[in-house]
Amino acid sequence: MIDLHTHTNYSDGTWNVKTLLENAQKAGVEVLSITDHDTVQAYKELATFDYSMYFIGKLIKGCEFSCVFNGYKIELLGYNFDIETIDNWLQDYYSSDNVKMRYKKEFDLLYELCNEKGIKVSENLEYHFGKEFPIDQIFYDVIKYPENKLKIALEAWENPGVFYRSCTTDENFILFFTFNELLPQAEDISKLIRENRGKVFLAHLYHYKIPREEEFLEKITKAGMLDGVEVYHSSFNNAQIKFLEDYCKNCNLLMSGGTDCHGDKKPERKLGVGYGNMNINKSIIRNWI
Repeated sequence: MIDLHTHTNYSDGTWNVKTLLENAQKAGVEVLSITDHDTVQAYKELATFDYSMYFIGKLIKGCEFSCVFNGYKIELLGYNFDIETIDNWLQDYYSSDNVKMRYKKEFDLLYELCNEKGIKVSENLEYHFGKEFPIDQIFYDVIKYPENKLKIALEAWENPGVFYRSCTTDENFILFFTFNELLPQAEDISKLIRENRGKVFLAHLYHYKIPREEEFLEKITKAGMLDGVEVYHSSFNNAQIKFLEDYCKNCNLLMSGGTDCHGDKKPERKLGVGYGNMNINKSIIRNWI
């Protein structure tokens, strides 16, 4: 069993590195990758101790990179890359000052869009760095006003995660906006990973709110920036998995998969098995690890 999509408290997971390793061992994971968002700090920590005391399986270096393709905010998974150059790039691009500026700009863009689209928000609302992500802060302000419910799809109204994805990838959503000026382009991230001897995979296609997902997949494939696709994910149904399996075979793309475990933050999404039935066979990665 493999799990190539997991998060620690170096990004938005709740477990530290050792706890994640211990739980992977208990779950029977044979091949693991820690894929924190836009950081490889977990691997720098791993270099300071003998992790076989906690996990005896194979560990594959990984990271989930935020980027933009075709105007949509997506994630690319990078695997098996050389750490040092990637780490230097990430620490420079995501320095504290840069992140503060980007979050402020993101907040301002969305706040202005609310006013433009007639979505009521508090007057003189200001973004407070470190308290919440910009879209989350807007979400919790928007739902304070019942009149907004008439303009926001019910699922997005009730779920901040759906609201977030709708803002970033659903062009039909009233508050959709592009991240073109806020994040690197997918082409540049793919180049960065490959130049450092890594493999590039599209993360959780069906987890986004992209209209016509399969057309989007075709576009990003034709752009030549993918080595593979995350075929197995906790949020996918059997039909989606079957399509992606066939797609990878037909397009000669590699396959990966993982639970997207976030520890206690999403306890129902269990390491190794997702919502209970994933148990991905390690045979799918035998030709690229």
